[in-house]
Amino acid sequence: MNHLALFDNNPRNTEFLESVIKDEWMRLRDISHEYSLLQIVKLHDPAVMNGNNTLGIDYVFACRGWSDSMRPRLTALIKELDNFANSKLRGVRNKVLSHNDLATILDEATLGEFAEGADKQYFEALQEFVNIVHDEVIGGPYQFCTLVQGDVAYFLRSIRPLSFKDK
Repeated sequence: MNHLALFDNNPRNTEFLESVIKDEWMRLRDISHEYSLLQIVKLHDPAVMNGNNTLGIDYVFACRGWSDSMRPRLTALIKELDNFANSKLRGVRNKVLSHNDLATILDEATLGEFAEGADKQYFEALQEFVNIVHDEVIGGPYQFCTLVQGDVAYFLRSIRPLSFKDK
C-alpha cells in the first residue's frame, strides 16, 4: 500500500519526474517496488523454516486455535492470498529479489505480471484477514491501509523539488 500511495497514485509524480530529483525518485520507486514485493512473498513463507518460526500468514493461522465460526473464512482468505502470492510473485522472489538468477537476467524475462486490479483484491483480502485476526486476538479491526495513506501524505508535503531551471 505504501508503494501504491507514494508512487502509483501520487498526484505529484509528474512534478517529481520533471525536476532535478527525477533519477533519485525513479531509484526510490524501484527500491520500494522490489521491497514491497519481497515483503508480500515473505508473508507466505511456511510457519517453520529450517527449525525457525517465521511470522507470516501460515504461522498466525497455525499458532492459535481459531473458533469454528472463524476458521472457514480464514482458510478461504489464506487460499486466496496464497494463490496470488505463490502463482504471481514467488518466482520474482526466487529469481530476482533474493537471488540474481543469471538466465532470468539475460533473458530479461517478465516476472510477477498479473491482471489489473489483482493487487487491489489481494490487499482487500489481506485487510480482511488482518481485521479478523486482530478482532479475535485484541479486539476491533486494524486499518493499516488508512495509516499508510496518512503517512505518505505527510511525507509528500515535505518534498520540495527544484526544477531543472533552478539547478
